[in-house]
Amino acid sequence: MPDDVRVDLHAQLQPYRRAFTEVRWTKPESWHLTLLFLGSVAPDRVPELRALIDDIASRVKPFDAVVDLGGGRIQRQEGVAWLGLSQGAGELMEAASLTAAACPSDIAHGRPPKRTPSAHLTVARRADAALVRALRERSFGPLGMGWRVERVELVRSHLEPGGARYETLHESTM
Repeated sequence: MPDDVRVDLHAQLQPYRRAFTEVRWTKPESWHLTLLFLGSVAPDRVPELRALIDDIASRVKPFDAVVDLGGGRIQRQEGVAWLGLSQGAGELMEAASLTAAACPSDIAHGRPPKRTPSAHLTVARRADAALVRALRERSFGPLGMGWRVERVELVRSHLEPGGARYETLHESTM
């Protein structure tokens, strides 16, 4: 996401953050649209993933994305809240399917790679039903930002006590 979109969306979410202080809000610098969850990958396999990212970027055209559909999922008292894409969801899911189909099933230790289940931007963890409802209904003000998606990145996730920190390992322009 472009930095100006992050800043504006963060400002739009401010009333929601004030109203729901008990949830763990994701940091704007960590916001991204996921194509594929890989898990733990051996360092010697990373060049394969770089080549895969270049291939996917060459096959997918840039598209406009708009995040503005509040939603979430609550399971066993632990939830996640997001903003879904009202524009660009089809293109994102097509790119996710292409990536999943092209990715070697043995690339990661443990589970095989998993395509994202939906086109969304995660904005909070430890969310409850009230927050999900407030985002869906836009109870504390309008939500929504758009931008042109023009690149695909290979990102490493570092799990830390305050949440995940992401490191871009490779980037390719569509």
